[in-house]
Amino acid sequence: MKNDNNNIKTIGVIMEDSYTDFAMEILHSIVHAIMGRKDIRLIIVSGRQDESDDMENREHLYKLTYNSIYRINAMCSFDGLIFTQPEFVGVSDDLFMDVPKVYIASDKKDEITVNYDNEMGIREAIDYLVRVKGFTRICMIGGRDDCADARIRKEIFRKCLEENGISYSEKLYVKADMSPDTQGPAAALLAMNPDVQAIFCVNDPTAMGLYDVMRAKGLIPGKDIAVFGFDNANIAGEMIPPLASIGTDGVTLGKRALEVLLEMIAGEKVTSQVVPTRLYGRESLEYEMYEFTAQDMLSGGEGFIYGFFDNCFYRYRNEIVDSKDINLKRLFYEIISRMLYALKNRYMSQEQFNEISRMIDILFENGVMRYTDASRFVRSIARLQSNMNETHRSGYVVSRNNRLFSHMKDRAILSQAFRHTMETREYNFGRGRIFDFTIETVNYGTPDPGAMERLIGNFDKAGFDNAAMYLYDKPVLYDGTDPEPLPELMYLKCVVRDKTLYVIPEERQECPVDRIYTRSVIPRAQKGYISFPLFYGRYLFGVLVACVTRALIDNGEYVSSQVSRMIYLNWCGKE
Repeated sequence: MKNDNNNIKTIGVIMEDSYTDFAMEILHSIVHAIMGRKDIRLIIVSGRQDESDDMENREHLYKLTYNSIYRINAMCSFDGLIFTQPEFVGVSDDLFMDVPKVYIASDKKDEITVNYDNEMGIREAIDYLVRVKGFTRICMIGGRDDCADARIRKEIFRKCLEENGISYSEKLYVKADMSPDTQGPAAALLAMNPDVQAIFCVNDPTAMGLYDVMRAKGLIPGKDIAVFGFDNANIAGEMIPPLASIGTDGVTLGKRALEVLLEMIAGEKVTSQVVPTRLYGRESLEYEMYEFTAQDMLSGGEGFIYGFFDNCFYRYRNEIVDSKDINLKRLFYEIISRMLYALKNRYMSQEQFNEISRMIDILFENGVMRYTDASRFVRSIARLQSNMNETHRSGYVVSRNNRLFSHMKDRAILSQAFRHTMETREYNFGRGRIFDFTIETVNYGTPDPGAMERLIGNFDKAGFDNAAMYLYDKPVLYDGTDPEPLPELMYLKCVVRDKTLYVIPEERQECPVDRIYTRSVIPRAQKGYISFPLFYGRYLFGVLVACVTRALIDNGEYVSSQVSRMIYLNWCGKE
């Protein structure tokens, strides 16, 4: 069913577990691809991966009800849909009929898909390990059988070993669930292969469990055993030591999927796409992606400096730069080109030194460290600095350039420390807000006719900066197996705009479910909307519709579950 609201295209992203690193990377790339576009409304529909069908399993029962979010959104109007890893249980094929679709990381036949070119990156890594490092004992921790990428990566791993003259056997492989809880399979793999030299993890979270096991055995990734993962998610650069990982090269899965979907909606003929990949080296597997000579550096040309920037701040290539924003790539070019020009001419005035120092401050104040990881930045700058010092061993220009390089490193450290401080402060603040919301709204099981009004009047304390709360006219009993359709009407009880609460008058509350994202009173979302089901046990109350933030993707399920519990206590009058 198409949406014709002022020629705005409503695009849905249907996914499992939005808080995983893979999902966050997909969402980040799609969100940035729509930035500045007023003709796209992005809706994120995230449920929970559920492989169980055991009705005695409490986790399965929770996920079954949580995944009502798919049925609710199936009642809404979408012009196109992007599905990520659609093999998971929760979205039946008939929920979103007759809507153009593109599938990410899928091997669905007769559908338009956007996948990694898994072989490019895996082959690059295996060839390097065997032909350059001389390794012959390489193992793999794989993934779930229901994941297309996991199956493909195992087969490519086997093929790459054999093409390099290494016999493959199942002893070299263990299967895991692609989560950080891979300690058991990792320990089994090490026990079977005590002489292992390198381990390929099917995705980055899998390496976290392996790191735990190696740490317990006194083994250091990168020194005792080389380790590399897949997806090159943010977590890879934050691990200790940072994890080498295979990731996209030039364009992201999410951005390419959106491009293909928009072409499909426009009536253009489209075909399935593959996105190139490559190995991003870090301390767990040292690998230089960008080689340059002293002559390249001394030339100071655009090609060298831009190439160096892309290698160091590799995530910036996928950024959509607004005309009002500072072009960080160009600013970096101005900094390095002036430093190299001064080196070549053996002259740098105090004014020039001060100006370059000021530009470095601007570079980091505008968040350049978001596009790299700390270890990669330090290593890249150290290489450039080392080359400079080898070609020009002395002189006051060299001294001043060294001070500028040190200033860059200092600003990088300060930027990372500030980011972590703000994340901790935001977490503590959010925890305090939901605590205040609980105190103000709990009624300890005592029936109170005004309980729901009190809850609605304190909704802004729950921690949503921009959100709307829709409720059914009464709780709906829902077990996930009833074929009966859900109610077509909800009631918009309140809206939070920029942290300010607005309670909606009763006469304006009624709303068809297919308009929950388009009501004029809800906040406008530049980065899209995400909805969370409001439920407790088998009681389904409605949905929260919120403007997307990275923090919300990470903790929105927790906050909405606390709101749901308060609704249950106040609406159903039970403790």
